[in-house]
Amino acid sequence: MPATTGERRRSRRFAIELPVEIIKLSNKTVDLVGQTRDVSSVGACFTVQTEEVREGTPIEFFVTLQGSMFDLAAAGEVRLRCRGRIIRQEALSESANGRSVAATIDRYQFVRE
Repeated sequence: MPATTGERRRSRRFAIELPVEIIKLSNKTVDLVGQTRDVSSVGACFTVQTEEVREGTPIEFFVTLQGSMFDLAAAGEVRLRCRGRIIRQEALSESANGRSVAATIDRYQFVRE
């Protein structure tokens, strides 16, 4: 039987650039900022200026959504607080410092500010 190739993701990913702020890696409080490359209901891929990430590390981060994205001009900013773990990471190109990080979203909550 020939091997099949194709999409293995459990949920659809949306290519969208949003601000991301990492506040915890493992049990360590950090203050790292970056930007998402894509987001789904179960994970996110983002770039961040750090060398401190390891696969399997628990992570807590915020993704900032704009109310205008949902045609809710009065909503202002809404932050999505996410908890998960790092499942993949790799260095960006030599000309760009930092890492591309893929993380699961195991739990999340909306935080209005």
